[in-house]
Amino acid sequence: MNPFYENKERAIQISEVDNLEFPEHLHSHVEILFVQEGCIDVQVMQQQGRLACGDCAVIFPQQIHSYRSPVRNRSRLLIFHGSLAGSHLQTIQKYSPSVSFLPRHTIPQDAVLAMERLHAILCPADASNLLPPLASADLSLCAAWVQLLLVLLVPLLGLERNNRQTQGTDLAVRLVRYIMEHFQEPLTLDLIARELHVNKYYLSHTFSARLQMPFRQYINRLRLEHALQLIRETDMPLTAVWADAGFNSQRSFNRTFLDIMGMTPVTYRKAQK
Repeated sequence: MNPFYENKERAIQISEVDNLEFPEHLHSHVEILFVQEGCIDVQVMQQQGRLACGDCAVIFPQQIHSYRSPVRNRSRLLIFHGSLAGSHLQTIQKYSPSVSFLPRHTIPQDAVLAMERLHAILCPADASNLLPPLASADLSLCAAWVQLLLVLLVPLLGLERNNRQTQGTDLAVRLVRYIMEHFQEPLTLDLIARELHVNKYYLSHTFSARLQMPFRQYINRLRLEHALQLIRETDMPLTAVWADAGFNSQRSFNRTFLDIMGMTPVTYRKAQK
């Protein structure tokens, strides 16, 4: 299961994720990943690393990041709003980690415990997949564990002020943010270049160099992730799913689905029941 990060109604969520795959994206939440089995390739801005069992990645708001699974793996993924960060709120707003990946031997055991406690609160064993909103007492308890996690991990990250971004990186952030907000609409490089007030060819070069995949492939991957979420969580007809996700035809939806998922949308929906 690949959670679609960009639409969050909850201030905090935690998931057990198998074989996490997600292209470059960004959002306004903090994200902390602990690898539990296997290994996973993670990119955060210009940093790339292969995380093994026990390793951790910390991603601040508005940082472009992606996940790819070279082998089978399982990870625990915590995503929370800065409002739960307490005294660390200004830190996560004004700084970015110069070291986003923490090897297992550097991570305090109390940080692992904090993740375990958050998982126990947010994913009780007897709960359904559709959890109700957190009670205020539970949210306060989550905030306490989140703040402990930040106290333990932030000093290991080597923080740098955000204003050190290069012009190219800043354009990449603007580009990804625009696409994340408009992927359900018809998009072309010409249109995005006009909206961002940059040269089309410079934008194309930035896209290829930073996101490392063709423009159309990237758009279709985001649309597919949205479609997968709709199939998992709703009974929406498949004809409505592909239209809502931004595909221009059922044929292009089916082709993209088969290329990435290795099965048809109908087969995937049956497997969710």
